[in-house]
Amino acid sequence: TLWDGICLEGNVTMRPAIREVISELDQRGILHSIASRNETEVAMQVLQAERMTHFFVAPQINWLPKTTNLRMIHKTLNISLDAMAFVDDDPFERDQVRFMLPDVLTIDAADAGKLPEMPEFDPGYLTDESKSRRRFYQADAIRREAEQQFASREQFLASCNMKLMIRPIITDDIPRVLELMTRTHQLNTTGQFFEQTKLVQIATEPNGEQIFVAELRDKFGWNGIIGTALVEADPSAFTIIFFAMSCRILGRGIERAFLINLVEKARDRGCSKIMAMYRDTGRNSMMRALYQMTGFRHAHTRADQTMLFMLNGNNLPLKPPWVEIL
Repeated sequence: TLWDGICLEGNVTMRPAIREVISELDQRGILHSIASRNETEVAMQVLQAERMTHFFVAPQINWLPKTTNLRMIHKTLNISLDAMAFVDDDPFERDQVRFMLPDVLTIDAADAGKLPEMPEFDPGYLTDESKSRRRFYQADAIRREAEQQFASREQFLASCNMKLMIRPIITDDIPRVLELMTRTHQLNTTGQFFEQTKLVQIATEPNGEQIFVAELRDKFGWNGIIGTALVEADPSAFTIIFFAMSCRILGRGIERAFLINLVEKARDRGCSKIMAMYRDTGRNSMMRALYQMTGFRHAHTRADQTMLFMLNGNNLPLKPPWVEIL
């Protein structure tokens, strides 16, 4: 895919324009990895000589089947298989992936130069988070290595110095909110998508509706805007219409800290009824579990299958002590 020739025979020539394609997609927030049947050291030496190693996250270079390596990339990066594309010059490998991993988009390497023009590789919105996505995942790899030095995950998380800023949206945040709506599937309570004009209207003229964003920093660097919520409030009721988080931060307790903070905002307003909407998309059961673990209970299901959860009682779980909310 990247070169002509065989590494082990030392006759490798990089394919024309492949660097430009990878660089362009990288700027769009599309991650690159490697599923290669090769000697790790030899293949990495070629990439280093071509100054391309920095483009690849979680590379899998070994003699295992490429389907096994794709599953490992899927697991390591926590990216769903239907969000992955496999580009390869061997028809046998492509057919094997189509058969064993049908959710993965399979592409002939002869068409690699056309990837930037394909609609599947057009994210629609380009944000600072998009441009930094590879670096976010590379920082996550450093976090995983650092965690091995601690006796427990809680001790490691406490050492990360996580600072979560939760604030009302500004118009500059709108492209990132749209990106979270369209690209976040597992940590998305309803799967709803709001048009940009609707978000601009809410941001500039709240009129009972308000959008919050959550931005995260830790000792490893800036994580960007990693969550958003649309709420509707009146003097007596506070309803979370939509709640979404980036899958990158799963497992750090950030989603729980954000949700509890929203409940605290509702209580500060004197709202006696605190509710949250949830709709099963087939992939977001974790968000229903999050509501239930935070004290919400199912109260009603609408005709469109949207479920309404209501906060039960006055006691909330404690926010994760390792997260400082600003």
